[in-house]
Amino acid sequence: MKVSLIIPVYNVEKFLVKCLDSVEKQTYKDLEVIIVNDGSTDGCLKIIEDYVGRNPHFCCYSIENRGLGGARNYGISKAEGDYIFFLDSDDYISPDCIEKLTDRAKKDGSDIVICNNYDVREDGRIILAYKNIYRKNPTTIYDEHELLFNRVSAWGKLYKKELFDGLEFISREWYEDMRLIPKIYLRARKISYVDESLVYYVQRKGSIMNNPNLEKNLAIADTFDDLISYYKAEGVYPIFKNELEFLVIEHIAIAGLGRVARGGKRGRPVLSRMEEYLDTFTDLYDNPYMNSLARNRRIVLYCNRRKWYGLTRIFLNIKSLMK
Repeated sequence: MKVSLIIPVYNVEKFLVKCLDSVEKQTYKDLEVIIVNDGSTDGCLKIIEDYVGRNPHFCCYSIENRGLGGARNYGISKAEGDYIFFLDSDDYISPDCIEKLTDRAKKDGSDIVICNNYDVREDGRIILAYKNIYRKNPTTIYDEHELLFNRVSAWGKLYKKELFDGLEFISREWYEDMRLIPKIYLRARKISYVDESLVYYVQRKGSIMNNPNLEKNLAIADTFDDLISYYKAEGVYPIFKNELEFLVIEHIAIAGLGRVARGGKRGRPVLSRMEEYLDTFTDLYDNPYMNSLARNRRIVLYCNRRKWYGLTRIFLNIKSLMK
């Protein structure tokens, strides 16, 4: 069972060696490593060429910058594996990551296999051990709607390549994973879990979600419009309405408004537009999952619903200092 491991790379020379070292050390051998150099202007290409030169199953494609989603799409177009695994170039994986995921895929005949991960600082210190929640193994999204509440990331999952037929990541936009992965879930007949942390997700200061451009947060509204439209077109929106709208609460009413609120006065026009979007949902806060919110998120939501953004900013700044 051949696996295509796809790594989009853009200006991450500080992190790239650790990422590629972790791939080079994989115990699973039926592996092709597709590195997409997405128009890097730093020393990434030289690093990549060193690894490609000594690893016959590594290959590199250099393209003009397309963004993370576009680079992943290009990698998929070149993939020859039965399964695909995405790895961001500032992250890294355990030596047995691909082996354990493929073992589970073979055992269950899985379309998707998901593992846990560690959130780590740039120096490797663990911030959080992220653990997926599931009731049975294997499962489907129809059997466990709450699968949507686990981390909706492209990485940390092994996918049958055919799941991407006719679907692709959006280019040059935030939330490209949220737009696509819940659509992929609908196609999967068996989704399995490996209850181990096999991916190290690096929290770095220069990451996309720490971008100071507050208007970029408006992309999340387009994301949910696209996702909800897809579920409606597939005739399954009534089945997943509560889960999708709870994601709107989590990602817009709490996280999105919170990020923009920390921008102070310059965020006010963006806050207004996000509020207008939330008002398009008639019964949003009657959601049955509201009681599952953690205390800190309840506090942020309480302030945001009352437009007490100054208090939101103070609360989130204090939380950041306590980390």
